[in-house]
Parts: sequence; structure tokens; C-alpha cells
Amino acid sequence: MVTGQQTGLFGGPLYTIYKALTAIKLAERLNRTCEGCYVPVFWLASDDHDFREVNHITIINKANQPLKLSYNAHPVDGKTPVANIRLKDEIEGLLQQLDEETHPSEFKADVMDQLAASYRSGHSFPEAFGMWLTALFKSFGLILIDASDHRIKALGKGIFRKEISEESPSTRKVLEASERLTERDYHAQVQLHPDMFNLFYVRSERNAIEMADGRFVVKGTDKAFNADELLEQVEETPQAFSPNVLLRPLYQDALLPTVAYVAGAAEIAYYAQMKGIFESFDMSMPIIYPRKSLTLLENKIEKILDKYELKVADFWGDVEMLINRIAKEQLPESLEKRIENATLCVDKNLQAIEDVVTEFEPTLQSTVEKMKGKITGQIEGLEKKILQAYKKRNEVIRQQIHKAEYSLYPNRHLQERELNIVPYLYKHGFGFIDQLYEAMDISSFDHQIVRI
Repeated sequence: MVTGQQTGLFGGPLYTIYKALTAIKLAERLNRTCEGCYVPVFWLASDDHDFREVNHITIINKANQPLKLSYNAHPVDGKTPVANIRLKDEIEGLLQQLDEETHPSEFKADVMDQLAASYRSGHSFPEAFGMWLTALFKSFGLILIDASDHRIKALGKGIFRKEISEESPSTRKVLEASERLTERDYHAQVQLHPDMFNLFYVRSERNAIEMADGRFVVKGTDKAFNADELLEQVEETPQAFSPNVLLRPLYQDALLPTVAYVAGAAEIAYYAQMKGIFESFDMSMPIIYPRKSLTLLENKIEKILDKYELKVADFWGDVEMLINRIAKEQLPESLEKRIENATLCVDKNLQAIEDVVTEFEPTLQSTVEKMKGKITGQIEGLEKKILQAYKKRNEVIRQQIHKAEYSLYPNRHLQERELNIVPYLYKHGFGFIDQLYEAMDISSFDHQIVRI
């Protein structure tokens, strides 16, 4: 049971954890119900060069606000494979910032110690990521494979060889699939042109390969090869090649006897273009199993939802409209109209008294007018206090709803795509992974709410 992800800072977003747990749970189920032996494998996508996607995490800080923490000791706009990026001393400052921005808790010291042991100066990103995942899943038998390992590249060079010698059979099949998808009004997830290969050439940077004037050209460089020259490099230095997002699944499955691949929604869309690739390499495509999608609902957030009779899904819409609706519901029905009617009634009765009194004794007119002013002032004061109480209550509502929003739908994205696992471990310890494993229902592909 294979899954995988880019090697993100401190484990990346929550869905990385959910991918691993889905694969673990699926392997456990098949071991109970089928013949054979099934193991969960996590593919570290360390060849990827988009550092901007993996150099940060988001947490909820002490002020109950989403906070982005980034590792900025390496430029984000280069093409250096993440496997070649080593952590510098700046990682210590980032760990300290993570500590300072979060509340003290029972398990915080233990979690920080393990995190610091994994993410320390000198470790590469995949090395740190792998150590951290090993600590999280040590009781589950999760097998980690680093895609950038030279030994892995040597085992998979047959895929590189065929892609080059047959001038990218994978691209031809993807273009055919894309055309069929477009004809049926579906979107093709990956856009290719006929001269592109689904391979990167890797030296200090990772650059795409394309065909131009009968030669294999490395985009963005002055390097160009004929087929024999490039195939010779495949044999001698297979680590100089890396599959792209379309060829990577086939390359991975050529190395592993994969029954099923646990994929996120975007990956599943890629696979709509991939079946022909597997066929062109005389391989069968594995079962594509959707990773479990979760939202973690903490007790303090559930209390807010219960108070205002809300559901998690209510936060997936316009939160300002939600706040306004709740605020209106909190104001007693027709209170404003009743105050207005009372003011008119008092004014009318006081005017009637003034008319009678001034006719009876004109010298009392000023006394009556002073009394009218005092009574009117008291009513206006009451109205102001009601308005202040309404505004204050609205502010409390606003703060509580935004607190829930930041926890459940931070930055207008699903929680699993934004927040990191570390703050949850601070509160619940490493046993939290076991709790998630027990709570996760992989038999249903619906989004699941997990109360913690």
C-alpha cells in the first residue's frame, strides 16, 4: 500500500499524516481479509524542486490567529531538488519561534525534543522529514523510501531508458488521454506538448527535457545530447534523472509490487491521464484509493458550535454573513421598535401634561420642560446602553466565530490543507497518532469530523 508526499517542513500539512494513516489502515485491513502480506510504504518525493511549497507550516498561535512559519535560509525560486537542500542554523530560530508562538502544554517538551532532533542543522529536508515521520509512526511499521537515493535510481533506470529510447511513449499516451478528456468537457490536469519528455535532468538544478531539432535539450541550459549520449548517462549516472509527476507513479510501481496507491484529490485527477502510460510500459495501473479527509474538532471549538447551533460545514461559506445572522438572532425580537414606540408614547403623554399644567399655572412651564428633558434623556441613555450591549455582544460573537473559523477553515481552506500536526501533539502527545488511527474510517470516502 503506497502513498507519498513532498518532504515538507515539520511534516507539512495534516493531510500528509492522513495519507500515511490511510495506507497503514488499508494494509492492516488487507492483512486481515486477504491472502498475502501487505505493508504500508511512504514515498518521500524528495526530487521535487518547488521549495516554496515545502518551506513553511501554518499553526494557530496564542492569539488564536493562523500564523505562517517559514524556513527562509534557502531561496524559493530556484530549481534545486529539495533533497539537496540542507538545513542551516536558522532552523534553530524557527523552532524557537514555534515554541514561543504556542501555549505551554503537557507534552510540549517531549515533542519539541524529537522535532529538534529531526530538524537540525546539517540534515537534508528529506532526512529530517523521514526522521520525524519515523518518530510519529514508529509503532505502525511504515516503510519510508527516499526517491532521491542513488540506489533507487539505479534500480529504476530501465524506465528512464525506455522513456528516452522510444522518445517518450508516456507523452504520446498522455496527449491521447488529454484529447479524450477535452472532448468530453473534462479538464486535463497536466498540460504537455508533443516534444516534452516526462523526465528531468538533474545536476545542481532540476530541468525538464524536450526534443528540439532531433536532439534532447535540457530546458533552461545550454546542454543538448543525442540519444546515445543520454542513454549512456542513464547507465552510468542514473541519479542524474528524475521522473516528473506523470512518470513518477509508473517509476515507483516498477520498483514496488503496488496493489493500491493512496492519493489526494489532485493526484487522482492526474491518474485520469495515466492509464495509457502504464499500458505503454507493459504494466498494470494499481488501484487508486482516496486518502481519508478529516477535520479535527477540539472541545473548545465544539462548545462554540453548540452555543450558536452551528455545524463544521457552516464555516465553508461566507463567515461574515454567518456572524451577521447570529448577531441578529441574539437581539430580542422587535426591541428596537418597542423602544421607538415607548419614546413616542412618553413624548405624547408629557406634552399632554405640559398643556394642562401651563393652562392651570403658566409659571410651572419651565419645570415641566425640565422634567420632560430628564425623562427623554433617561430613555435615550437606556437606548445607548442597549446599543452598547448589542455591539459588545456582537464583538464577542465575532471573536468566537473567527476563533472557530481559524481552527476549522484557516485561510479559507480545509484545515487538513493548512494546519500542521505539531500543536496537536503538544496537547495530546505522540499517542495522538494512535487516536487518529482508531477514529479514521477508511471504509467511507466522505469527509469525516473527528472530535478530540
